[in-house]
Amino acid sequence: MENLVDDIKTNIWKLRSNISKEQSKKLDLNKCERVVEKLDSFSTNCEECREHLVDLKKHFMGLEAKIDSIEQECKQHKQVIQGIVSHLQKKHKLVSEGFYLSLYMSIGMSLGVVFGLTIIDNFALGISFGMSMGIAIGAGLDADAKKKGNTI
Repeated sequence: MENLVDDIKTNIWKLRSNISKEQSKKLDLNKCERVVEKLDSFSTNCEECREHLVDLKKHFMGLEAKIDSIEQECKQHKQVIQGIVSHLQKKHKLVSEGFYLSLYMSIGMSLGVVFGLTIIDNFALGISFGMSMGIAIGAGLDADAKKKGNTI
């Protein structure tokens, strides 16, 4: 299995060296490398992760062959990666970077509006207080998830 992961990473590296930085950013190759590493860590216990690794190898070999028409392949590439990320989120309880921050910031803002209008009688103060509390809680939970290795 280690050889398969090395092959995929080599294909990503070759692809990155043959395309522009803008195309690399569109394909989000850094995220692809993180996804491959997470799949590798779960592949010993999860058959679906092993299948995704094999599919990724074929996918990146195909991308490397179609390097001239990489712009047309972006949509399909994003769908493939999103399908794998969805599996990792559902089956292995992983979260994307910044997940808790965005979640708790929006919850904090909505609670800030409610408290700002009812208790404080100052809408702007309520929103800013709620948003800052949400950012603090979300950043803490994101840091904890990253420390535990639960981020993609």
